[in-house]
Amino acid sequence: MDIFLYNFSWMFYNLYLALLPVIFGLFLFRMPNKFYSFLLGIVWFVYLPNTVYVYTDLHHLIEQWPRVDAIWQAILVVQYGIFVAIGLTCFLVAFYPLEKMLQGSYRREKFAPYIIIGVNFILGFALVIGKFLRVNSWDLFISPGSAFNSMAQVLRSDDYIGLALLFGLFANCFYFLFR
Repeated sequence: MDIFLYNFSWMFYNLYLALLPVIFGLFLFRMPNKFYSFLLGIVWFVYLPNTVYVYTDLHHLIEQWPRVDAIWQAILVVQYGIFVAIGLTCFLVAFYPLEKMLQGSYRREKFAPYIIIGVNFILGFALVIGKFLRVNSWDLFISPGSAFNSMAQVLRSDDYIGLALLFGLFANCFYFLFR
């Protein structure tokens, strides 16, 4: 029971972060001023990795599994299943502003799949920075030097680049499978 309740605190927080790009996306096209719309678009993009980040938290389930009996294992599977389902749904919904931006012009629509694939690989890169180097989205605004140093650290590591590619591949497969 303690593990179940403990999970709620960090799961709630991570789902809050996953909902932010959905909310930013809703307001993005309602902005009357193009400059403010551009700024909100940057914030939307910076927080977008939080949507797909939730699936990386499944390692907690593996760690918690041997510490509980069979009934609680089943409850944890449901808890994590709901958590990941909400997070990945936020991922799909949060992509709407990008999809909308790519519509309406033959040239943009022609390159839309490639742009989406590229964005998903950028998300994979951001997942590595967040998961392994513990850089948060807001660090780009409050500590940009540290955030950029972490980005450089990822680019210098074959292991991190490999993980970023795997995360990007997952994001692309999930997006194109369920979109």
